[in-house]
Amino acid sequence: MLNGRKLALTLAFAVLVAVAFGVSCRGFFVTPTVTSITIGPTGVTLAPGGTIQMVAMGTLSDNSPPRNVTKQCFWSSSNSAAATIGQNTGFVTAPTTISNPPQTTTITADYQALTPVTATLSACPTLTNLTITASPLTVPKSTGTAITFTAQATFTGGNPQSVLSEVTWSITNTSLLPSIGTNGIGTTTGNGTAATATVTATLCNFPSNAVTITAQ
Repeated sequence: MLNGRKLALTLAFAVLVAVAFGVSCRGFFVTPTVTSITIGPTGVTLAPGGTIQMVAMGTLSDNSPPRNVTKQCFWSSSNSAAATIGQNTGFVTAPTTISNPPQTTTITADYQALTPVTATLSACPTLTNLTITASPLTVPKSTGTAITFTAQATFTGGNPQSVLSEVTWSITNTSLLPSIGTNGIGTTTGNGTAATATVTATLCNFPSNAVTITAQ
């Protein structure tokens, strides 16, 4: 009976020592929690039917290496015309036909109660040519003049099409030509200064030719 009590006391003491050791070394064995997440890649342009895997990495409360939480997130795409995404996988697929390119979507990852995190992706067919024109090319320096621009893009396997509302314009001298609308119309300032402005456009990172507007 005495030996039994001594054995029980010995075991209880051993358990207490083990618990104390665990607490002192690991703080009650607290499992680190995810305090924030980051996702990527972002800013990628996909070809028709292209795919990419989104990845979510969680920052841990104990500063240990980030944890991959991709499959624990709820994923969504704001624009299915640009890409769809597996809700539980983060696997992105662009449509085989992309209308009015480029199409852009915001990819969102929700993880537990944390603030959702976003990334941006685009989808665009491969361009083989982007041509812009302007008329007139020469304008009076003291009179505001409307200039009509065109933008024609040729995609792989397709015919040239107008992309006026899709291109991004670049103007070297905005004191002469401040901007160009989505309708292709830009109006010079007519500030009385002889000057030139070189205009280019890009679509899906493909550059156009350049045209020069001269005020004289």
